[in-house]
Amino acid sequence: MNTRSTGITALGSGSSGNAFVLHCKYANYLIDAGFSRKELCRRMAHCNIAPESIRAVLISHEHTDHVKGCRVFADEFDIPAYISSEATTYLEKKNLLPKKVVEFISDSTFELPGVTVKPFKVPHDALDPVGFNFLVSESRIAFATDLGCLEKSIVKELYNADILVLEANYDLKMLLESDRKNSLKHRIMGRAGHLDNKTCAESLSSLLGPRTRSLLLAHISGECNDHTLLENIIAQRLAEINRNDIQWRLLLQDTPDGGCYTL
Repeated sequence: MNTRSTGITALGSGSSGNAFVLHCKYANYLIDAGFSRKELCRRMAHCNIAPESIRAVLISHEHTDHVKGCRVFADEFDIPAYISSEATTYLEKKNLLPKKVVEFISDSTFELPGVTVKPFKVPHDALDPVGFNFLVSESRIAFATDLGCLEKSIVKELYNADILVLEANYDLKMLLESDRKNSLKHRIMGRAGHLDNKTCAESLSSLLGPRTRSLLLAHISGECNDHTLLENIIAQRLAEINRNDIQWRLLLQDTPDGGCYTL
């Protein structure tokens, strides 16, 4: 489908790959490309999205689960990839850089057809990692899938978005009891690691504003999290803050979310 309502479709999210499609009146845009070109196209077909409708790729950071298919997909469809300067240098050294690249600066907005994009800094163990704010007409989609903590500046960026995509990566008890090395556990729990279920849930009172309609929980660990547990935590928290009006969903790693969350 070349055109659809303004919104976002999740092609998949988790430790093995992340990719989303932003829809607006004039174009579709790929946010991260953490699957192979073939897999990206397969998932788009599942969601009735034509790969030829993608006008650009936007990369949050250089980790493999966000850039795996970026070069091949962008080159095949002859589209630019928007990447921070530090991540660009890294990907070029790894021969993972597409032919067409536009470098952006964190906290500086830029324009694409139909959408204003603001990348903002997030604490994660990568080279200049960012979240994104997408302003489409009078509506906003806020996007932060890899971050170790919610600093005040990030809360400000995410607050009151019409659609919020936010990480809920791990359950602390499951992580501590896992077979992972202690160094990895500390990295994940650190301020430049990932958000745990409790922190994510507790933050909702500060993030969900009167305009917020949809919440998508992303980058859920397949080893150190449990969907039923997370569902219960989020449902309880939304009830506590009287936000049962929110449409929310846990995003899956292996299955694209065929529903488009629209504005």
